Amino acid sequence: MKYRQFLSSLVIAIAMFSANASFAADNAAVIGKWDIALELQGQAVTIGLTVAQGANGLEGTWTGPQRSTPLSDVKYEGDTLTFTRTGQQGPVAMSFKVAGDTMTGTLATPGGDMPVTAKKTM
Repeated sequence: MKYRQFLSSLVIAIAMFSANASFAADNAAVIGKWDIALELQGQAVTIGLTVAQGANGLEGTWTGPQRSTPLSDVKYEGDTLTFTRTGQQGPVAMSFKVAGDTMTGTLATPGGDMPVTAKKTM
């Protein structure tokens, strides 16, 4: 009987480890530094996006020309990275489709939504 309980516990532990390992492997596709090249008011601007594995899941930072802000609600599911950043007008939800070292998405600006492409640099 104890042997059967041991085997059951072992199977559950292996299943949990496998699920966590595949989750971390999936996150590896977005972990790193990304550059988003924009043109705002006729000026070339590069936004830095950093995504890292934290103790409680993904976390990150949005670094613009004037300041850096931490990201919240960072998730990577399927081929989509989503997060919320705090802009000048409050929280902005963002979504990017990931394909290798490139992400495409939309940046909300006062002048309307702008399509953007991010390239992984590290």
